[in-house]
Amino acid sequence: LSVAMTSVFVSAIFGWAAWQEWHEEQLKRRSKEAELKLLQAQIEPHYLFNTLANVRSLIDFAPREAGEMLDAFTEHLRASLTSMRAELVPLDQELALVGHYLRLMQLRMGERLTFSIEATADARAALVPPLLLQPLVENAIRHGLERQVEPGNVQVAARVVAGQLHLCVQDDGIGLNAAQPSKGSGVATQNVR
Repeated sequence: LSVAMTSVFVSAIFGWAAWQEWHEEQLKRRSKEAELKLLQAQIEPHYLFNTLANVRSLIDFAPREAGEMLDAFTEHLRASLTSMRAELVPLDQELALVGHYLRLMQLRMGERLTFSIEATADARAALVPPLLLQPLVENAIRHGLERQVEPGNVQVAARVVAGQLHLCVQDDGIGLNAAQPSKGSGVATQNVR
């Protein structure tokens, strides 16, 4: 009887310890999820306000272009609303969102912006956090292309090498080390990290 009581007591202690460990892991997971949602919430308004300001600036002197930009913006929002709320999305979905964003910027910048998006099939199938690429593309345009007069190009590439997803956002603009001071707080790259 004492052996049985001891066994029950030891089992209860181990069971309680296992439950406690599981509970702590759940709290950590929820905390990380909340942190990701907060980071996404920081990205969304920045992009939304910038795009709406661009549409507003076009309304008076280029109403047709403003309409095109508003249509492209609506397409982007429709595509992004579901993915912004997901924990992970296929990279193919992220690339489509980046494509919508780059089309919006192309409408705004005209012939000053060209872009390409290339990804292998296995890279497109990979799962990534939503809004992983858009801040990097925004930085390429903001810090690389907007501050130069000449036309520029943004290239987005994705491939899988040795089981790891490699993402590359590249521009041929003036870059971060240009003589003009860089505007920005680095929030976008911190959020991506």
